[in-house]
Amino acid sequence: MLRNYIKIAWRNLWNNKVFGIINITGLTIGLTCCMFILLWVANEWNFNRNHKNLGDIYQVYEHQYYSHGDILTVTATPGPIADQLKAEVPGILKAGHLSWNDEKLFSVGDKHLKFEGQYGNNDILSVFSLPFVEGDPATALKGPNDILLTEKMAHSLFGDAKAIGQIVRVDNKEDYMVCGVIKDLPANSSFTFNWLLPFERLVQENEWLKQWGSNAPRTYVRLDPKVDFNKVNARAKGIIQRNHKDSKTEVFLYPFEDTYLKGQFSEGKLTGGRIEYVRLFIVVAVFVLLIACINFMNLSTARGIQRSKEVGVRKSIGAGRSTLVSQFLGESFALVFIASALAVLLVWVLLPSFEKMVNVTLTVKIFTWYNLLGLFLLALFTGFVAGSYPAFYLSSLDPVATLKGGMLRLRSSAIWLRKGLVVFQFVISTVLIVAAFLIYQQIQFIKNRNLGLNKDQVVYMLNEDKILQNEDAFRNALAGMPGIVASSTSDQLPIRVGSNFQGVSWPGKGANESVLIDYLWTGFDFDKTMQLEMVEGRMFSPAYPTDQQGLVINETAAKLMKLKQPYVGQLLTVDDQQKPIIGVVKDFSTSHLSKKIAPLLMRYTSGTNRYVLVRVQPGNLDAALASLESVYKKFNPEYPFNIKYLDEYFAKMYASEQVIGRLSAGFTVLAILIACLGLFGLATFTAQQRTKEIGIRKVLGATIGQILVLLSKEFLRLVLIAVAIAMPLAAYFMHDWLNRFAYHVEIAWWVFIVTALLAVTLAMLTVSYQSVKTARMNPVKSLRTE
Repeated sequence: MLRNYIKIAWRNLWNNKVFGIINITGLTIGLTCCMFILLWVANEWNFNRNHKNLGDIYQVYEHQYYSHGDILTVTATPGPIADQLKAEVPGILKAGHLSWNDEKLFSVGDKHLKFEGQYGNNDILSVFSLPFVEGDPATALKGPNDILLTEKMAHSLFGDAKAIGQIVRVDNKEDYMVCGVIKDLPANSSFTFNWLLPFERLVQENEWLKQWGSNAPRTYVRLDPKVDFNKVNARAKGIIQRNHKDSKTEVFLYPFEDTYLKGQFSEGKLTGGRIEYVRLFIVVAVFVLLIACINFMNLSTARGIQRSKEVGVRKSIGAGRSTLVSQFLGESFALVFIASALAVLLVWVLLPSFEKMVNVTLTVKIFTWYNLLGLFLLALFTGFVAGSYPAFYLSSLDPVATLKGGMLRLRSSAIWLRKGLVVFQFVISTVLIVAAFLIYQQIQFIKNRNLGLNKDQVVYMLNEDKILQNEDAFRNALAGMPGIVASSTSDQLPIRVGSNFQGVSWPGKGANESVLIDYLWTGFDFDKTMQLEMVEGRMFSPAYPTDQQGLVINETAAKLMKLKQPYVGQLLTVDDQQKPIIGVVKDFSTSHLSKKIAPLLMRYTSGTNRYVLVRVQPGNLDAALASLESVYKKFNPEYPFNIKYLDEYFAKMYASEQVIGRLSAGFTVLAILIACLGLFGLATFTAQQRTKEIGIRKVLGATIGQILVLLSKEFLRLVLIAVAIAMPLAAYFMHDWLNRFAYHVEIAWWVFIVTALLAVTLAMLTVSYQSVKTARMNPVKSLRTE
């Protein structure tokens, strides 16, 4: 019996090649999309999951409370908090610090290499699972001159020789001894360091890290698994206030396993994070697969007429309904497993391109037993969803009616379901088209928006060693060199200012009013380098020595302080010292566009800024880089010349949005392709069913245009209904997404018009090919079909 079913399934597929190819192609594309999305989702879900005792690891967050009910949630914490948490809060076994990434020069003999890393304490090695290749985690980083390396960095410095005990010179200043080597960190980890230096050394170099009122490092704790988390969290809550009486900041512990996907807070409330994109693309995967399943259901039910006599014969010789259901489901599963095999092949071939598109190396592998099992279950589910309705529908046909001859019509319920499924397909496709349009518009808006500064044609490098010590001499040497327009320094990149403080007062500010203001330290010629526009006054200039004691604020700060023009000369109190405003700069973007421009205060400093910024002449980049390298090598001959581009850094700030844009566009195209494949199949089937009718109409004088309208109008009606349903849904969902940006495009009416025209055009082009072919058929051949 089984052999007989397989033969029948093969014959049906062979005799209906067009429908078989459409079904297999649609299912293959749907399964391929689904597999790619699920691999990406699994990679996102597995982020930071490589640590033992993951459920006991928490990150310390702060809720900072300000006037007017504003709440800022940050992960930067005071320097003393780790030791104090262990001392004050029972149940905390370990408390580790990690600084933000820093880049340093490492010298071993004639080798001079730069690597990024962080400062950390010994406890961090017990909080997280950092497998040691050499050394002992119990003693590592306890000595003042210890350094911990990753395998990759150790190999770069020492080759195949043992690294532990070896001496490394850091930044041409001091020698450190390798206390251990750990395995390279996995790609799906929030940590990206190549080295760790003792956190105590960072504190020695930055005395302000001893203060409870200053934040910088991130703090992580590991709890005793037997302890009551709520009690620990409640005790930790007031630790800053107990040690810093004027503080309004509260601490809370947040599960480390949730920080990557669910670590976004706004006004003190959890608002999600990357988990929103994970959920979104799970929904997209389900919908794309549903569209493919709908194609299968539509074509199978429509073709039920052709198989009605087969059903009648089988029932008349004793076949039960369950037997027929099994046969038709078996045929469905056969097609799905063929499509699954093709999908696995496509995923394997296209995986490098997909990784490039999403800008990540997937750590989740395809050919593992659990992934193959998941694929098998997905194929079973798809086969059941795609084949269940056709199987139950065809097996329910009346054998007497099917064997009487003549034209068997689909039941009205089947016809309405088929129409409903076509509408559902194009609703999803139309929503995806609108989403892809608006995501693309928002990304272009971000790229082209006037930021208030010019990020293009600006390169930057670390301000280090002899250049840091001779800042003015270095900038003077650059002046007038080929390709160099201007240069300056700053403690942070101007498009990503992350430092802020409350220590500013102005006339009229309330005694208990607390307001957070961003601050940026700069050198001379910062306005020329970043092409800032002044509202009033000037930026810091060497022509005015008193400028070094002055302040520059932005428009938002002037509005916040309710200052009246002229601004220049008015006094602000900064850290209990009165300082004059020497200029007000037009607002420029200092962070991600999801945030509003914050009030900003700029001050002058020399010899401490982290970055050197250099503006180069457009079209003369090679000459500018050659000039920059020649001067750089004169000051820092042992340092590798390493420059970066500010516009590339800006692009990385929006890497997530760009990935979402590429994914949305790609899966939208594929969803439309699957929907159009189904429409093509239905149009082909409809044309076949109406062949005789068309022949008669042509004999009676119908034109090709009239035949075309006859065959297309029903599909056009369904697509128009789908468009009408999709537009308000798309507007609702995209309005919510765009509102996550403080600055975003408005949803223009023409987007819906273009989308509607595109959806209708694609549908009509799909239908028209088969309709024109049928309409042009010789009526004599059409009438011979009986």
